[in-house]
Amino acid sequence: MVFDPRPFALLVYCSAAASVATPPQTWTDVRGARAPWDMAGTHDLRPAGGGAWNPLGPPGGDVAVVAASPFAPSIVLAGTAPAGGPGGSLYRSTDAGAHWTPVPSLTGNSVHDVAWSSDGRVYAATQDGVWSSDDAGSTWTQRDLGVDPQLDATFSLAVDGATVWVGVSAATGFQSVNLMRSLDRGMSWQDRTPPHAAPLNGTAIALDPTHPGTVAAGFRGDFGTGEVWTSADGGDHWDDRSSGLPGTPVNALYYDGTRLLVGGGMNFGSQYFGVYASADFGQTWTPLHDAGWPLQVVTSIAVDPADAQTIVVATDGSGVHRTRDGGAHWELGIGGSGSLAAQSVHWAAPDSEALLVGTSALGVFRSADADAPLVASSDGISEFNLVSIAGNPHDPAEVAVAFQGNNIGGVMSSTDGGAHWTPEALPPTRYSKVAWSPSGVLYAISSGPSTIAPEGLYRRESDASWTGLGPDQGPLYESDLAALAFSEVDPDLILLGGSDFGVAGSAGTVWRSADAGQTWDKQYIGDDGLFIGDIEIVRDGSDEAILAPYTGYFSPDQGGVLRSADGGASWTPVLEQSTWVQRPHVGSSSADPQVFYLGIATGWVTGTLLRSDDAGASWAPTGWSGGPVADVACDPTGGDTLYIAQGAGARVARSTDAGLTFTPFAGGLDAAGAPAALATVRAGNDARLLLATNEGSFIATIAVGDAIFADGFD
Repeated sequence: MVFDPRPFALLVYCSAAASVATPPQTWTDVRGARAPWDMAGTHDLRPAGGGAWNPLGPPGGDVAVVAASPFAPSIVLAGTAPAGGPGGSLYRSTDAGAHWTPVPSLTGNSVHDVAWSSDGRVYAATQDGVWSSDDAGSTWTQRDLGVDPQLDATFSLAVDGATVWVGVSAATGFQSVNLMRSLDRGMSWQDRTPPHAAPLNGTAIALDPTHPGTVAAGFRGDFGTGEVWTSADGGDHWDDRSSGLPGTPVNALYYDGTRLLVGGGMNFGSQYFGVYASADFGQTWTPLHDAGWPLQVVTSIAVDPADAQTIVVATDGSGVHRTRDGGAHWELGIGGSGSLAAQSVHWAAPDSEALLVGTSALGVFRSADADAPLVASSDGISEFNLVSIAGNPHDPAEVAVAFQGNNIGGVMSSTDGGAHWTPEALPPTRYSKVAWSPSGVLYAISSGPSTIAPEGLYRRESDASWTGLGPDQGPLYESDLAALAFSEVDPDLILLGGSDFGVAGSAGTVWRSADAGQTWDKQYIGDDGLFIGDIEIVRDGSDEAILAPYTGYFSPDQGGVLRSADGGASWTPVLEQSTWVQRPHVGSSSADPQVFYLGIATGWVTGTLLRSDDAGASWAPTGWSGGPVADVACDPTGGDTLYIAQGAGARVARSTDAGLTFTPFAGGLDAAGAPAALATVRAGNDARLLLATNEGSFIATIAVGDAIFADGFD
C-alpha cells in the first residue's frame, strides 16, 4: 500500500441540542436479521469515568499468517502485519485459535510467516529478521542474519530439520540479499539469492520433502514484477522458471517432490496471477484457475496431506477456494468466505480437514471441518485499523466503526455496547466515515477502490441492506470523501466533503443534497490539492451556518476553514493558515452553539487550539499548545469541558476550562494505538465518549447530572 501523506480536516459538533436525544417509547433494531457470524468482544461495560477507558472492540487485525503446531494442534500462532508493513505483533493461542494472547517479545514486530521444524523448533519471519522459539512460541530469540539490521525484514520461511531458508526484503532496492539459508538451525546464514537483474522481495519458498537441497523460491517487486527460480543443489546454481507465468508478484509456493504449485498477484494495478502447476519443476506451467474466479490474486496455498488432489488457496478479496480434483473444478468462497481478503490458509491439524485462515483487517477465521462455515475467531487480537466511530443517538449501546486495510475495508456494528460485533453487508472497500442521522439511520462513506464498488455515501435500509447514494461522477473522476453532516431542521438535507480525484487533479469539494441523497450538487470547488475533512452545522435552530475546515498540499493554502451562511449553497474562507501540515479538528460547546474549538497540528510534533465565539466567523488562540491534535470532542454534559485525542503524550486529554489547560484523560489506553477519531453520544442520562484507534476502539462513560461524575465519584 502506498502511504498517502495528504493532510485532512475534521469538524466535530457537540452542542447539547445536537447530542441529547429523547429515546423513543419503543426502540427496534431496524437492521433485521443478523449476519451468519459475529465477533465477540472482551470489554467491561462498567461505568468508566475519570479517564478510565475500557476496550470496546471489535477484535481483529491484518493477520499475515496463522498456523497450528504439528505436534500440539491446540497451539496456534498468528502474526499480524498492518497493511503488510511494520508495527504488527505475534499472538499465541492454546485452545486451537478460540482465544489469543500477545507474545511480549514480538509485540510491535510484524510477523509475516511462521514455520515449524521436525525437531520441534518454530521460526518466525518478521520485520526484524528471523526469530526462533523452543517452547512452542512462548518465548523467542532473534537469529542474526548478518545483513544490515536496518534492512533485515523477512517475508517467508521453509524448514527441514536443521536447514532453514528465509526470504528477505529488497528494502526498495537497497537490499540485494533476498534469499538466505542456514544449515545449523539459524546460528549462521549464507546468501543464496538467485542472479536477479535487480533486488526483489523473497516471498515464497518450497522444499522437496525428500531432497532438502532441491528448492523453489518466489519473488515480487514492491509495485509489480514476479519471478520463480529453482535449484537442485541448495542454491549453488539456479534456473529461472518464470517463463510461462504472468510476471506479476509471486506470493506462494508448494512442492511435494512431484508437483510444483505457485500462486500470486497483486490488487494494486489489477496485476492478476491466479495459481499454476508444473510437473517438471517449473520448466512448463499449466493454469489451474479458471475464468469463473472473481479475483486472480492468490496469497497462500495448502494441499491436503492425505489427498494431493485437494488444494485450498487464499485470495486477497474473494475468500478461500478449494478443488477436490487437482484443479479441474473449484468451489469458490468456501465456508461463506467470499468477501474476505485472505492472506494465509493452513490445516488446523495434520490429520484434520478444518482450516485456519488469516485475513486483512478481520483477523483469524477457522472452520470445524471441511464443509463447515468459516467463523471469526480473533478474541484477544486487538489491531483493528479504525478510522471512524459513531454511536446511535437513540441508543448509545449501538455503535459502528469504519475500518481500512490494504485496498479493503468495511463497517462493523454492535447493538450491545461492543459485546458482539457484526460486519455490515457493504462492499469490501475502504470506509472513511460512519455516522447516524438524527432519525437513527446509519450511513457510511466509501473512498474506493472504485474497481470494487462505487465510492460515495451509502445508507443502511430497514432490511439490513445498503443503498449507494453517490455522488457518481463517471469514469474520469472519483469522489474522495470523508466529511458528512445532516440537518436537524430539514431531514432531507445532507452535506458531504472531500475532494475530486481524477484526470484533472484533486480539487477540494463540498456536495449538497436537498432530497436525502437522490441527487447531488457540487456547491464548492477549491484549489488543487485541498481536502475538506469534515463539515459541521451550527445547531442554532436554523441550520443555515455551516463550517468546513480543510487542508492541502500547496502553500499558502495549507489549511483553513470555510463557512456558509445559507445552508451550504455558497462558501467563503474565514480562516487561512500556511503552517498546518496535519488535519485541524473542531468541536463546539454544549452550552453555547456559537462557541467552537479548533485543534490543529502546527508541525509534525506540535499542535495548538483556537476558539471561535461567533459560530466560526473569527478565531483566536486559547493559549494551549502541545502535541498534534488528532481530534476534538466537547462534553455533551458540560459547556467548558472538552477532550482532545493526541498524536503525542496522553492519547486523550481533558480540559475543564474551555481549552486553556489540559490534563491526561487516558487511563486504560496504555495499549491503545494511534488515535484516529473521538465521538460522543448521549441519550437521556446515558452519555459516552468513544475513541477509534489503529488498534481498535475504546469507551469511557461521561457523568450526567448526579449519576456519575467525570472523575468517577458520585
